[in-house]
Amino acid sequence: MNKLKNWIRSNSYERSVKPEIKRTLAVIVFTIIYGIGVTWFLEASVIPMYTGGIPGLAQLFRDFMKFTLGWNTAGWEGLFLAMFIIITNIPIMLLGWFGVSKKFVIYSMLSVLIQATMLGFIPSINLGLSSESQALTATILGGILIGIGVGGALKYGTSTGGLDIIAQYISLKKGQSVGFISMVMNIIMAILGGLITAPDLINRGVLPGVTQTMAAAGIVISYTVLRLIITTIVTDRLHTAYQFTMVEIITDNPKDIVSDILSKIYRGVTLMDVQGGYSKQQKTLIKVIISSYEFTTLNQLVNRLDSKAFIIVTPVKHVYGNFKKRTIA
Repeated sequence: MNKLKNWIRSNSYERSVKPEIKRTLAVIVFTIIYGIGVTWFLEASVIPMYTGGIPGLAQLFRDFMKFTLGWNTAGWEGLFLAMFIIITNIPIMLLGWFGVSKKFVIYSMLSVLIQATMLGFIPSINLGLSSESQALTATILGGILIGIGVGGALKYGTSTGGLDIIAQYISLKKGQSVGFISMVMNIIMAILGGLITAPDLINRGVLPGVTQTMAAAGIVISYTVLRLIITTIVTDRLHTAYQFTMVEIITDNPKDIVSDILSKIYRGVTLMDVQGGYSKQQKTLIKVIISSYEFTTLNQLVNRLDSKAFIIVTPVKHVYGNFKKRTIA
């Protein structure tokens, strides 16, 4: 027992094991949030909405088989969604393995398995959102939960897999917003989904007074696009990777902090001698530019070496010169 306690307090545990435990818990919790947003809100809505990504493609193919081909999918919808999510993610995981980060992909694989289980086998709960009048509520709440799931996972160096990995790959190479890239890739899905499900909505009289296919499709597309916009905003609020941040650290222990920044985060630093206006004590100001996703690591590093350090974080719009983007996880 004492050995276990000593190991938990050791530097190797703090630096190597504890961050991985946090990432594992993060991917489990945020994927469950994502799954709840899809299963209990989007899938429960009387107006079809698509989550985007690979699960959204699975929804799209399921509805194509049901409403366009006329197949009876009762009894095997859940298995189809689960298998589609897992199989379709395989080539995308290979792209992430070689183009993003191996750890990133490992955690994403865990997320994909949880997704497949939740969307395929966890029954939805009736939250009173099955009427047309509650479709907007389902859209907003579902969009928020999905955005929290996606953005929260990305913030901790993981993802919910699928098109998130493609978006992350493009973001790493081009420095563009992950949420925006995902929205662009998913917008076509919304259009196709609207065209596929519109005839069924008209036949069932779900939309009173709507008798034209294009009008019904437009309503489905509008709700899905609104959901995408909400998810994009929440994702970018939680996850700003590959946007840049200037961190200023005022400390009495610059030597160890600089050493760890250089050896663990691999960023260059600028040092300045400063004086406290009240205390008149000499201190050191450390300036470093990082990608925003690196801040959690930097903050933990500084607090461990100097718990009294003063840290200022400033968003940076552009960085020019010798600044290399890093893979995540």
